[in-house]
Amino acid sequence: MRLLALTLAALAAPSIAAADPAAQKLASTRTTLLSDHLTIALPADMKVAARRTSVMAAESSSEDETRAVLDDGKARFVMMAYETYSLAGTDVKSAVEADLQRSGLKGPLDPLALPRPLVGFAVTPAPVSKDRDANLAYAAWIASGDGSVQFLAFYVNPDGAAQGAAWSALGKKIAATIAPGKRVLAGKAGARTLDELAITVPDAWVASTQPGPDFTVHHLRKLVVLGKDGPSCGVYVGHHPSPQHKQQDAKAKATVVAGKLLGAKVDWSTWSDGRWSTEAMAKHPNGSDKVHVFCSAPTEAELVELRRMAETLRKK
Repeated sequence: MRLLALTLAALAAPSIAAADPAAQKLASTRTTLLSDHLTIALPADMKVAARRTSVMAAESSSEDETRAVLDDGKARFVMMAYETYSLAGTDVKSAVEADLQRSGLKGPLDPLALPRPLVGFAVTPAPVSKDRDANLAYAAWIASGDGSVQFLAFYVNPDGAAQGAAWSALGKKIAATIAPGKRVLAGKAGARTLDELAITVPDAWVASTQPGPDFTVHHLRKLVVLGKDGPSCGVYVGHHPSPQHKQQDAKAKATVVAGKLLGAKVDWSTWSDGRWSTEAMAKHPNGSDKVHVFCSAPTEAELVELRRMAETLRKK
């Protein structure tokens, strides 16, 4: 999995700096990650704070990622937990080793002693760099009992990087407390509820919801082997949908395919900018909202199945 770029926000008011970050005491109360797919013990002063790309954008979905922040003097330590929506397969270590190589990270892969059915591996960058707003201090891959993979990355800002080894040790200390949560990714074929709507999906498709200030985006992703590029769809519900094709490179010319969406005849725009995409819009059955469905896949042939899936969208 490619490490996601992370821009750290301005530092909060300074707190009393600890002599050794690794000596931070972990709270007795556990914190849920990824809508309770996992749980973890964080330092008492480390707070969960959803990431937002802009003031106009929706916060990231708690099902897709969890962000926690610890300010210690001028140092800022951030944990990002990601639902990769991928599968480890039968050989977890080999899958993680391949992902480690793709990520460009250096260092030995160490096993984590975690409660069953979890299987985990981690890497510690050495030394921790100081030239970025967010410098990776520790990273861990977790294979859950449902076969899916979660990825945790611990970052420190340049002011904290001078104690990089200690922040890495804190990340390792925190990761050692990971335990299974109650949430299981539903990957069986059948209906997925999207608030007032429902959609029927094939095997291995998972739904998550990203609420916005005046809109909602439902994400549908097919679980694929870690490192593979799989198909996905989004269902926007709100008043101001924005065609994705118009936001793309003007050189990517769209073709139009006739189809249906929510029982109405629609035109599906299709284009490629290295990855194939298709989208269409229709009125919501509630009479006030608009629905914008957008899908993408590695190949054009896969879009046929995605449009067929989208045409099952209906009022719940």
